[in-house]
Amino acid sequence: MTFVRVSLLLFFSFIPSLLSAAAASPLPNEEKVESRDSLPVLDLPYASYRANSYNSADDIYTFKNIRYAAPPVGDLRWAKPAPPLNESGIRDGSMGHSCMQAAPNGLNLLGTGNQSPVGGALNQFLGGIPLPIFSGGSEDYVPGKALKNPSQKLPVVVFVYGGAYVFGSKDSLQPELPFYDGTGLVAQSGNNMIFVAMNYRVGAYGFLAGTTMEKEGVPNAGLHDQRAAFQWVKNHISLFGGDPTQVTAMGQSAGGGSIMHHLIGEGGKLDPLFSKAILLSPAFEYMWDRAGSVQKTFETFAKLAGCAGQGVSCLRSADASTLANANTALMKQQFSGTFAVGPTPDGSFIRQLPVLELSSGNFWNIDSLILSHTTAESNVFVSGLVQTDSEFTTFVDAIFPNYTQAAGITGKIDAFYESKYKSQTDRVQALLRDSSFTCNVRHLTESVGDSKVWNMQYGITPGWHGTDLFPIFFNAKLTGDSWLENVAALLPGVGLLFAGVSTALQSYLTSYILTGDPNTNRKILNLPPTVRWNHPASSQGEQISGVVSLGDWGFGTVRDSQDEKTPCDFWRDVAAAATSLGGYSPPGAVVQQGLVAQDAAQDPSANYKGGNQ
Repeated sequence: MTFVRVSLLLFFSFIPSLLSAAAASPLPNEEKVESRDSLPVLDLPYASYRANSYNSADDIYTFKNIRYAAPPVGDLRWAKPAPPLNESGIRDGSMGHSCMQAAPNGLNLLGTGNQSPVGGALNQFLGGIPLPIFSGGSEDYVPGKALKNPSQKLPVVVFVYGGAYVFGSKDSLQPELPFYDGTGLVAQSGNNMIFVAMNYRVGAYGFLAGTTMEKEGVPNAGLHDQRAAFQWVKNHISLFGGDPTQVTAMGQSAGGGSIMHHLIGEGGKLDPLFSKAILLSPAFEYMWDRAGSVQKTFETFAKLAGCAGQGVSCLRSADASTLANANTALMKQQFSGTFAVGPTPDGSFIRQLPVLELSSGNFWNIDSLILSHTTAESNVFVSGLVQTDSEFTTFVDAIFPNYTQAAGITGKIDAFYESKYKSQTDRVQALLRDSSFTCNVRHLTESVGDSKVWNMQYGITPGWHGTDLFPIFFNAKLTGDSWLENVAALLPGVGLLFAGVSTALQSYLTSYILTGDPNTNRKILNLPPTVRWNHPASSQGEQISGVVSLGDWGFGTVRDSQDEKTPCDFWRDVAAAATSLGGYSPPGAVVQQGLVAQDAAQDPSANYKGGNQ
């Protein structure tokens, strides 16, 4: 496995192929490339790595494809990451691979316009375009002064990319889009921090779960990969001049949802290996029925790979192309807008759904959090295929199968989202927004506490999921070679617009990474000007108040209408009901619910113990 820098943005994943002509020749910048032999070498216990490049304009060295674990092939498939292999000579980072992945089934690229026959057809066409994986850098971004004087011990940010847990890579969308080029953030910090990113297993390779996997393999292998990368930072970042005691985790979408799961690892007793975190649109789909629907997904994948009834050992010995085809086929079988795999309770590492661990106080005592979401999180996940009440019920049943239907949980969901929406598409968007995105922000805010949290919503038009990544990773000095930065250099107005928003957002985030407070180093004299970012005034009312909002007219403070208490409390009840009715609740951490009746004689922990205990 190798460190990587890129998270994938669902909506924009297909755009670079359409823009390749515009980005054909990068504009010259002020970067001066040193002779490769003159670049510094990092000596690790198992290998030596030479910096891949040096950006003289920003005084930043880039180290690419540093291994933090052995390749997860053969017997290491669906196993915890093993130590990296010993390698002789000096590696230059030119060799690096993305983890195997597949496109999700259908994305909504037209909003409610997909309700027309033509719009629906166009949306399905665009949503079915395969996600391109571009070659590019996977790297640690290290200020020159840190290598010259490693005793400085600079703060470190470790980025975890998104991609719905089924795709994404450090190398994706490079160099067409600036994901995730850390030079902008490092430069904004005054070269006082180190930026690290990693690859992790995705799709069936990283998140296949169920009772067979619990007994014969390791569920949530992707989360274990991430943890191994954080452990690498703790063990080795001091060689770069980084401080292993000042590590901030930062993740978007599936990356933010992953960080949320690390906070509740082993019921909050497992040190996540970071002291504070930035969660941008933390997201995941509820998956909990380990012996039911989750196990069925394992069996479906095994059958597709020619291993029906033969367990994990057969999958470990299967041909790589066979597994890749099975992974692709598994994703295509999903109901549009849902996902086959993702973080799943396993009775050990992840005991139960995060909202339930948070509600019962079983989470790591983190120093503080920045929590952010966009104003139209779920739009790109809704295909528009749901047009009637019965189709809405079918969609809900695809997410909540078997005993949850018999117990009336799905009927409660149907009723909760019954009458206040202009269209079925809006109804589905609201359901997905609440269950998979914004309520995660409220659950974290309420549990960790207002005094340890800063909340933000990003609403620059169109406010779609992932659009906040553009200003966060934009290099205002225009020293990158991405398509966006090239356009900004050609069109001064675009450059000024992106530079202003980017400078503001980056100043908040880097200030937090360096000092633990987003206000300390924020850019006050800026267009748009920043505002003081206080802790939320209250998260106990229907709307969280005192939330910083970035919209088309700049920064302000609002009451957040995207994560209201009523729907978020409802989804807590849904999680509690589904978990306890299935017997999956950890003993001593059963969260009570009033959604549906439960037999008093039924043991809510009857099926809790997993094969990995």
